[in-house]
Amino acid sequence: MVVEQEMAEVYPPTEEDLAEFLPDLNCGDCGFPSCMEFGAAVLENRTSPQKCSELSPEFGNLLASIVKLEKIPIPYNIMMEQEPCELIAVNNPDKSAPLLITSNFRETVRIMKEILEKTGTKAFLLPTQTHGYSVDNAVHERMFKAIEIWKAMQENRVAEKVERSVLVIPGLAESEKNSIRQLTRFDVLVGPVSGFLTPLFIMQNSL
Repeated sequence: MVVEQEMAEVYPPTEEDLAEFLPDLNCGDCGFPSCMEFGAAVLENRTSPQKCSELSPEFGNLLASIVKLEKIPIPYNIMMEQEPCELIAVNNPDKSAPLLITSNFRETVRIMKEILEKTGTKAFLLPTQTHGYSVDNAVHERMFKAIEIWKAMQENRVAEKVERSVLVIPGLAESEKNSIRQLTRFDVLVGPVSGFLTPLFIMQNSL
């Protein structure tokens, strides 16, 4: 008898998620009646991002590289595996690169690092102590804490490595924005719920 393994989703982007980054003109030049339908077609590989004349070539190419990324669910039997809370420099960032906060669940860190690497996005990625919980579970269990983010920033001497007092938290952790801002004294931006769209968020916000 074969037992099916339970899997956890990795929050692949939906057309609603992607619509936040599209022009919302519904001009129809792309061949679809709305930007939402165009976004769905892009995510399903039924059309190319370059079909939208309102998107810059750089943005279109970045979106195309995101669509190609693997979005394989995570087996439940590897949940709670932890990654050290050490600052990761991705793609040789300089001090102007954005600081991204995540959980210390090993698979979350691996996926975020892969997203940044394969899209050529320069950033600092900082896993913080969530006792191996993924971001969604850490927020639910109250393990995504401002104090742990502050500790990780101090231990990694983040202030010496980034020139802007700005950090980006996952969209799933929006409820913690104010407490993180108050404790770290950094401006806090709330990124997308789907980590796969983080490169677009960085480009859109000129981070």
